[in-house]
Amino acid sequence: MRHESKFSTWIRSGGHSPFVLPLTGLANLETKFSVVPDRLLDSIIDDALVAAVSRLNQYLPSGVSVDISAVDLTPIRDQLRAEVAARLTETGVAVDPNDPVITAIIARYAEILNGFLQTEGLHVERYIWRSRDDSRVRSAHAGYDDQIFFWSTRPKGGHPGQDWNCRCTAEPIIDPNAIPEGATCDIVTGDRLATVFPDADKEKLKAIARELDFRIVSGQLDTRERLIHFLAQMKQEAGDDARLVENLNYRPGRMQAIYRYFERHPDEAERYGKTPDHPADPVAIANHAYASRNGNGDVDSGDGWTYRGRGLLQLTGRANYRAFTDWHESTFGGGIGFEADPDRAAEPVYAVRSAVYFWLEHDLPALADNGLNASAVREITIRINGSDDTAKERMEKMTDIRDGGQFDGVCRFSVARPRFEDAQ
Repeated sequence: MRHESKFSTWIRSGGHSPFVLPLTGLANLETKFSVVPDRLLDSIIDDALVAAVSRLNQYLPSGVSVDISAVDLTPIRDQLRAEVAARLTETGVAVDPNDPVITAIIARYAEILNGFLQTEGLHVERYIWRSRDDSRVRSAHAGYDDQIFFWSTRPKGGHPGQDWNCRCTAEPIIDPNAIPEGATCDIVTGDRLATVFPDADKEKLKAIARELDFRIVSGQLDTRERLIHFLAQMKQEAGDDARLVENLNYRPGRMQAIYRYFERHPDEAERYGKTPDHPADPVAIANHAYASRNGNGDVDSGDGWTYRGRGLLQLTGRANYRAFTDWHESTFGGGIGFEADPDRAAEPVYAVRSAVYFWLEHDLPALADNGLNASAVREITIRINGSDDTAKERMEKMTDIRDGGQFDGVCRFSVARPRFEDAQ
């Protein structure tokens, strides 16, 4: 019995209603149900865009990407969607990521998109035909290898990607002076983040930058104002070295200034803080400062230390770790329990994601839209910190980042994982 057509209909209708199927004779049921219904088509066709942008970016200056948001990709997206949908209809559902037809469709459209972005985005006029240089390249295409062609003049058989199973690519001949304004944008890189976190490890910044690039759209960091406010607040919380675990090496006076408990108990601040007579006791500081707050138990529970600040906006407190776990599962899946394993929140990927979680959950993009000014900094600071005590420091950090100009032209989409909807 053939069940794929029923299942594909259920997938394309959203996959939310009950799906009842007799199990007799059904092979590989667990494979079929591994498909994510809501984005089945989108996740497949986005692969072509990822390949095309990656291919073209390698020919651009370091730290720069093609700006797909400046190009109308709708016609190609619709063509690609139609071809992939036709294949899904034929097979029922694409359960095999190595389906040769789907692979061929993606490869073809990746090259078509490469050419489209060259001509429509960068205004490139010429390209060099490059083949794979193996026995599978058809003789007609091999004869074009290393030759220069104009996009305005179609060679026999079409430009690379227009012929099925064309094992070729178009290497753009780019005149940097001829690239139109707005056709390229800056990439969030570790080097750029080093202007914000000058004392941070380079490999850590590289990992943070990659994840931050992924979150530009979904994290609502897609304007200059939003991104700069976000970075300024992260710098305040994580410091020049982008520390991903809270530093509790405080002197008594500082403890009294930032923790209400030690403000009320100055003798304990002297006992646990760093003085000429003894080092700080970070475990005791955390357990007393955070006891019975944000879902933590009392001092003896040890929750204060277990759920101390981690991540780029210092996720703190058992309840917040639990809430981040729920948000992360609904957003990304993966079954990571940050309440059960809080140290995971200090890994660069999750350090960024927890900051994005807080940013979105507290509606901070709307406050950032008020501009790069003291009023916006103050409102964001209050929402993050509960008071405006550090607003002046955060304002100084925001001003430095703003005036540095490193993030003025950052892409409004993910360079590492672009999506068709990012161009809308």
